[in-house]
Amino acid sequence: MQIEMIVLMMICLGLILLLAGICRQIKKINHVLDEIIEGETDRRIIIRKHSFLSDTCYKFNQIMMDNKERIIQSKRQERRNEKLMTSLSHDIRTPLTSIIGHLDAVHYQYVHGEMHAESVRQAREKAYVLKDYLDDLFQWFKLNSKDEKAELEPLDIVEETRAVFANWVAAFEGNGISYDFVSGMDEIQISMDSFFYERILNNLLKNVMEHSGASKVWIEIVQTGVTAVVKVCDNGKGIPEKEIPFLFDRLYRTGEYHSSKGSGLGLAIVQELVLIQGGKIFVEPQKKGIGFVMEFPLSENKK
Repeated sequence: MQIEMIVLMMICLGLILLLAGICRQIKKINHVLDEIIEGETDRRIIIRKHSFLSDTCYKFNQIMMDNKERIIQSKRQERRNEKLMTSLSHDIRTPLTSIIGHLDAVHYQYVHGEMHAESVRQAREKAYVLKDYLDDLFQWFKLNSKDEKAELEPLDIVEETRAVFANWVAAFEGNGISYDFVSGMDEIQISMDSFFYERILNNLLKNVMEHSGASKVWIEIVQTGVTAVVKVCDNGKGIPEKEIPFLFDRLYRTGEYHSSKGSGLGLAIVQELVLIQGGKIFVEPQKKGIGFVMEFPLSENKK
């Protein structure tokens, strides 16, 4: 009987010590939670590994880390949106103000003869600049909201590329730019959206025309394993190596490759259109100029 009492007392003492330890841990957890509530979001609950509360504390810490990352991403997105709105305000207001100025000059008959015709021409030119900007903006918002879906179908990327490239020949010749088209194969079948692909090539070739200062542009197509590779290259001014990682960022304009013309959305749109078709795009620096390299998976029946 006496032994049983001793055992019972030891059990009770053990339970008391266990409960006291639990109370201390809970008090410590509550203290950390109070600090988190007050804004100390970097605080974490540190507890012994084999405590029965360790799994709960680990999961709580993981939730806090995930939440912090979401907050960081949210703030980054907020800054991007602020930058976008600032850019929108400036980039739309500038051509619009010019259009209004020229049209007012015509309307109130401040200009006559050749000046009248020049004001109309300037207003028309700025209107097209504004239209191109709004087209890019609309395309970007559709891609960013995931509303734009690629309609993939088996197509010959060699023929598709040649057809789009041919549409630029007159512009190249008119601007004194030599050109070349090289393909390692007569036909390469991939699954792609022809409208999206045409937009991709047009954006890249437009960049060459407007920003690169190149005297030559060429496109190379090869097949490597289960991938079709398309390179759009020029021998222009190129891009500083330190700026290449940011080239596809929304609204990013480099001093060497982009001018104040354009929306700053063109290459961001190109990247999204490539990704939405299961491809990838990157920049390949050259001794002179720049090369945009796109890789697309072959059609399943061609692998």
